Amino acid sequence: MMERVFDSIVQFGGKWEQEVCLAVGMFDGVHRGHRSVLDLALEQASSFSGSGVALTFPHHPASFLRPGKEPPLLMSAMDKAESLLSAGMDAVILQPFDQLLSSLEAEQFLPFLREHIPSLKAITVGENFRFGKNRKGNSAMLEEMGLGYGLKVKVAPSLALDDSPVSSSRIRHALSEGDIKEVNQMLGKPYLVSGQVISGKALGRTLGFATLNLQWSPQARPAFGVYSGLVKERTTGVQLPAVANYGIRPTVEQKVEVPLWEIHCLEQPDVCIWQEGAHLEMEVSSFLRPEMKFENVDELSAQIRKDCAEAIRLFPQLL
Repeated sequence: MMERVFDSIVQFGGKWEQEVCLAVGMFDGVHRGHRSVLDLALEQASSFSGSGVALTFPHHPASFLRPGKEPPLLMSAMDKAESLLSAGMDAVILQPFDQLLSSLEAEQFLPFLREHIPSLKAITVGENFRFGKNRKGNSAMLEEMGLGYGLKVKVAPSLALDDSPVSSSRIRHALSEGDIKEVNQMLGKPYLVSGQVISGKALGRTLGFATLNLQWSPQARPAFGVYSGLVKERTTGVQLPAVANYGIRPTVEQKVEVPLWEIHCLEQPDVCIWQEGAHLEMEVSSFLRPEMKFENVDELSAQIRKDCAEAIRLFPQLL
């Protein structure tokens, strides 16, 4: 899949053999609201046998406009590109937000896109889309401007969950609270932890619960605690139920600067003992409890047994 991601990331201003419907947005998390914009783009592209292309940014525009005050991202640029392609897009443009884009007046936005994508025929955005210097332009303005340039502009209405809009910022908040159920409802898919297995201190093994430590440092961090879900090795596709602890391990560590995602497989065949360097993905389905500091390792071990029992109880819901 990663080879396809590299092959399908194209440069802004590249040549297009087909007419293009461009879906424009930050698309952080590629949640259900974003997929409404993407689905609309694919529908438009299909109507004129064209290509559905996503235009997005590898970093949040606020990182250029207000360095240090940008929101933490839910996914890396490459993970986002992969998710956009999995959602059906034919190609992805990862365009850095720079001085040129920040100084572009709203009235210049469509001519700018037409200049760089001559075969542009249609554009889709979300209802709350803003563009141009000082965010002057909105989706209604874009629709009106499109008429003058012969471009069909379609606006996807905002999607609500429990009477509140689905948004990346709402997902970040739910994630920080450990509300994985709400996170997954807004994403429309399980929250995904992905990384390579790295060596650890084998502390879990001494407690009778061998763990796989992942090299994973997200910008938007989940709440520290214990989670359950399904872990999969990307190369073989082997999938197993698991529990995972994310945090600083206060019972056994004095000081930890970088939190660690530690996975314990609930079924322990030889295939679960993946080697260092293996690329794993864990689809997270439940938050079992917050991370705690115990008086001793015996108490910790007893709690881990309870965590495993609870995850096993939830196991039928994972498949």
